[in-house]
Amino acid sequence: MKDKLYAKIQQEFNDIADTFIEKEIDLLADENLITFQSKYNLHEIQPYYAELANEVLSSDAKLTIESEEDFNPVTDDLYEYKINLENRRAYLKRQHYGGGIFYSTIYEYTEEYHKSYSVYQNKEIVKMTNLSYLYLKEGLPHKFVECTQYGISLKTYRCEGEFIKSYKLEWPHHDQYCIGELEFNQAGILQTITESVSDGRVRIIFDRSAADKDIEKTLIELENFLVENIADQILEKIKISEPVYCILFEYTMQGPFPPTIAFGTISDIDEEFENKKLYELYNAPDMKYFSEQDGQCASNIDFYPEEIQANYLAIDNYTEKTVSAADEVFVLWENQIFETYLKVCKRLMHFDFSKSFTPTEHFLVMARDFDQGNEEAFYKKMQDYKKTKLL
Repeated sequence: MKDKLYAKIQQEFNDIADTFIEKEIDLLADENLITFQSKYNLHEIQPYYAELANEVLSSDAKLTIESEEDFNPVTDDLYEYKINLENRRAYLKRQHYGGGIFYSTIYEYTEEYHKSYSVYQNKEIVKMTNLSYLYLKEGLPHKFVECTQYGISLKTYRCEGEFIKSYKLEWPHHDQYCIGELEFNQAGILQTITESVSDGRVRIIFDRSAADKDIEKTLIELENFLVENIADQILEKIKISEPVYCILFEYTMQGPFPPTIAFGTISDIDEEFENKKLYELYNAPDMKYFSEQDGQCASNIDFYPEEIQANYLAIDNYTEKTVSAADEVFVLWENQIFETYLKVCKRLMHFDFSKSFTPTEHFLVMARDFDQGNEEAFYKKMQDYKKTKLL
């Protein structure tokens, strides 16, 4: 049954780009549909799509663009919608990137299912990116099937009354699956979504309280976690027989926390330490012991205890606000993240990790924004700290 469904949807995904433009032209010309623009993605057929992406809008967000003051072409996204006012449904969404480049989505609705299909298009090509079906049972979500160039996924929902209480997310020909649990308050407002993976991992996907967290306090809590909890895990889980010249945290400003972690060893260096460039010394993917590489000890470091995960969501929410704010606001936030990681590095330099590895004379705890490549700024700060506070 599932295999037939998957095969049908995969075939439709492969073919639908051929007729997309014709359908889009018809919708653009439909006089029964009105057009409005927004900075926000206001519609998907997947239930709780905004919560699942941690992109819930604030209650005071202005949803439509009505004047120049409502839109910043440098920092804001631009969405255009075609909607039917009678049934209040969207039938076309276009995300504009300028120069005739769009991501366009067409929506269809029946009593049995809601359907969306999306393409990337420019002046030369139309490329299918997503085909989704939300199947209904007694008017409520029953199954959500999503097909992209990377494969197919299936969510099966369990409802109680009018509420989705849980779902099972699975992939064809894979044993792994996720169980999502949704919790609502007495007013029926979704509070949390928690996913439990079949391998034992637990991820908090959405926590409404994260939006109200004090950001300064959140940074302090994350600093303490990265020092105290991660230091304990290193001592417990890491055993490296060769000398180590650094512990390296890498992050990006798209999602500053959690970082990855790597341990630089002398075998990672193919010549004298002093002859290497900093970007060669402090680049986690080049290191043997890297948390993103399965099967070795660094991958055992767990950055996802349940009690800290809401902090990550709070940081992501705040980061998104700074991206759409003035440049100086984002720069200030970028500096706060830098200083938080710098504090973590300095505090970890005082730990004795000899139980886990032998540090070299060049040993430093370092951090690095992978996109910015700011290892030189961290290196200078940490070298100065080592000379003045530790030697």
